[in-house]
Amino acid sequence: MSRVPERDFGEHQILLRDSNGHLVSATVKLGCRDWNEDGRRRTECRINLQWSGGEIEETDWHFFESFKRIREKLTLYHLLPICYGASKRIALSRMSIDMTLGLDVYKLDKDGQLCHPTVCIFDSDDEVEPVSVESQERFQAAWRESC
Repeated sequence: MSRVPERDFGEHQILLRDSNGHLVSATVKLGCRDWNEDGRRRTECRINLQWSGGEIEETDWHFFESFKRIREKLTLYHLLPICYGASKRIALSRMSIDMTLGLDVYKLDKDGQLCHPTVCIFDSDDEVEPVSVESQERFQAAWRESC
C-alpha cells in the first residue's frame, strides 16, 4: 500500500434491491491514492458501501473494479445495486479509466452504439438494467467481439 495520503472522492447515495424486490438506501464513500512508482502510474481506489444491514469496503486499481468486488460481496446478502455500475448495457473505456479512474462509463443503446456523454457508475435512471457481475462481463465480452 502506498504512503501517499488518500484523497476524498466524494459520496453517493444509491439504492440496493433485495431478493424480495424491496429497495434499501446505501451510501457509497470514495477515496483514492494516485502516485508514480518506477515510472508507472499506480492507483488504489477505495469504495466503502454502507447500508442498514452492513458495510463492505474494497480497493482496486480503479473504481469500477472496486465496485465489481463490492457487488460480488453484496450477492452474499442477496442485494443488487440499482445504478450504472451494475447495469448490463454499459462499456468502460481505457480513456475513462485514465481520466475518471473508472467512475464514468458509456451507456450502450439497443444497437450496441456508445451513447454520449458518459455517466457516473453511481447514477441511475429508467435505463439501468441491474445484473450480476458475471452477466455484465459476458455482455461486455460479446459486445467487444461484435465491434
